[in-house]
Amino acid sequence: MRYRLLLFALCAASLGGTPALAFKSIEGCDIVAFASASSPVPIAPERWQAYREAIEALLGDSSHDARALALALAQAEQNLLAPDKGSPAYQGYLADSCQLIVKLNGDAVEAKLDQIEASLPASSMAALRQVIDAARRQMDNLDRSARFRSNQDRTLALAAYNCFVAGLIAGLLPPEIQASLTLADFGDTVSCKDAGRTG
Repeated sequence: MRYRLLLFALCAASLGGTPALAFKSIEGCDIVAFASASSPVPIAPERWQAYREAIEALLGDSSHDARALALALAQAEQNLLAPDKGSPAYQGYLADSCQLIVKLNGDAVEAKLDQIEASLPASSMAALRQVIDAARRQMDNLDRSARFRSNQDRTLALAAYNCFVAGLIAGLLPPEIQASLTLADFGDTVSCKDAGRTG
């Protein structure tokens, strides 16, 4: 029952979001970092389980288009990390070891999707691929058409899409694979300081 309530809350959040927020969540990179066995910000197993169940419930709801689904999934990423955002451990991570994905490795993403496929219904897997493909298309369009004030702004903007994809995939991987994940497993990385991330 609590997961139905969570699903309702996430869907409501997605309806209130703006299109510009779809397909991106800079916190997705934090999720990958915190899933590892050497996490600087340990997250309790029951919170990981709730995150996974929220993602699975959203992917299983066929009433949403890709944009609305992406908004709700990005909200799920942010909700997972919300209890820790103000903690000294989180702030220390942002200052010292935080990394962002600046370029996704397509083959690596596909390999991880293959690791997820057996655990999801076919319709949910199709929804996941649709959201990831849409995120990558939107990121490519932004990279080609947007004008950025600086290369740092460009890096930070594009990283939000890459991180969204990585955090979504990480939440669906088996715990034993999560434990050995690094951001470099998804593609090229840069430090948050170099990208200008401040929070």
